[in-house]
Amino acid sequence: SFLHGSGLYALTAYGRLNTYSLFAEAVARLVNPQGWAGIITPTGLLTEAFNQRFAAMLTKTGRLFAFYDFENEAKIFAGVHNQFRFAVTCISGGRRATGTRLAFYTRHVRDVVGRRFELSPEDVQLINPSTGTLPVFRSKRDADITVGIYRRHPILLSDEPGKRNPWGIKFSLMFMMNTGSEFFRTADDLVNLGATFDGWSWFTGSRRWLPLYEAKMLNHFDHRYATYANASEAQLNKGTLPRLSEEKHNDPNVEPLARYWVDETQVETAIGDRTDCGWLLGWRDIAGASNVRTFIPSVIPRSAVGHKFPLVFALDARSTALLQALWSSYAFDYVSRQKVSGASMVFTTVKQLAVPTPDDLRGVPNWLGKPMEGWGLSRTCELVYTSYRIAPFARDVGDVGLPFHWVPERRQSIRAELDAAMMHVYGLERDEVEHILDSFFVVRKYEERDHGEFRTKRLILTEYDRMAEAAATGVPYESSLEPPPGFGPRHDASTIPDWFQE
Repeated sequence: SFLHGSGLYALTAYGRLNTYSLFAEAVARLVNPQGWAGIITPTGLLTEAFNQRFAAMLTKTGRLFAFYDFENEAKIFAGVHNQFRFAVTCISGGRRATGTRLAFYTRHVRDVVGRRFELSPEDVQLINPSTGTLPVFRSKRDADITVGIYRRHPILLSDEPGKRNPWGIKFSLMFMMNTGSEFFRTADDLVNLGATFDGWSWFTGSRRWLPLYEAKMLNHFDHRYATYANASEAQLNKGTLPRLSEEKHNDPNVEPLARYWVDETQVETAIGDRTDCGWLLGWRDIAGASNVRTFIPSVIPRSAVGHKFPLVFALDARSTALLQALWSSYAFDYVSRQKVSGASMVFTTVKQLAVPTPDDLRGVPNWLGKPMEGWGLSRTCELVYTSYRIAPFARDVGDVGLPFHWVPERRQSIRAELDAAMMHVYGLERDEVEHILDSFFVVRKYEERDHGEFRTKRLILTEYDRMAEAAATGVPYESSLEPPPGFGPRHDASTIPDWFQE
């Protein structure tokens, strides 16, 4: 009651109280106007959204002189876990800094001088205008590239009254996995109700239960990434699930097995009037800057979904599909990982990510010679539309055929074309593209292990260079795939299930 009501902690007494934030605010309040203060806290003090008011005060007033983030791999604190991150914060009592000295992912104190760089208060506000929290850069090169991106492209959605919302963005959470559990039914529950399973949903008479998708079941351009079918106890305990094989991915009638199902009427109530599409777009809330990928969106059939997969609704179906293509790119992922210091991709973080406008993706780029919208949607459709359950997505982007075959090598080439295109949309120079791709350390490690090379980098740079050459020569870019994306091999009529109605 004292912390919330005294007024002494006006910037940090929000949500779940944390003493390190409260002590930091006390330090900032007590330091002499001509003095200085230093404090060691968890890194989240100035990078996490729950401390945004305190961070904004320091950055907007220019009182933040230095912020040095450390990983504990070198055991600076012997009794603390290796992956715990802490930071040294230096603030003034009133003097204004012309720039803030920053260093992130530092392991040894002696390394700070070589790793640190400076950001002006204006650059911090440019990158995180709503919260004033600090971006998390590994190097000055990352800071320079990211600041350049934010100078060219606006944030996705501003909290300021009257600001534009070019994508018409609205966010939503459907079912909380804890408090919403009263609506969840297991397979045993539904068998006891006399319901019949069709391989995806359960039904009895006119009543139907739809599968509850969880974030770990989904991946880029793949709503069939993982399944509860044959999941071992060890896998369930670790939070991982068996992956669907390439053979099953190539069967348009195979869908992942959910753990729970929800009455269709409850699903429709949760969705409300936000969309009349037969599909939904969201992203994995669980994220990390050191993961294989940080921002993982996916399209799913219109169904139930857990809160760890927040949903986004844009202006219309085609805009939402374009947004998925953009969000799936390495360029956007790079921007995302500069903002994540914890393990969650929350709304406040997503809103402040630099995103090209719909006009940027609908215009005529100098390397293509025609509107990019159709070019991007045809590629996105072939990547997404590999099962009958996702047919409503295909229809909304103008495809009336049967699902595409799942051909891994072809899919990687199509994704490389989209990735290269988004690098151009973001206005990135070739050396910047190389740096961005090299920053995905885990992708490089796995591909060098499995393929003997960083294949993703080679494929994307090849297409990036071909697009740059097209822009320089005036000869429009053409895909090297035959047939071109959007015209790939499809399943025949023998695979059409009984329930599938056009």
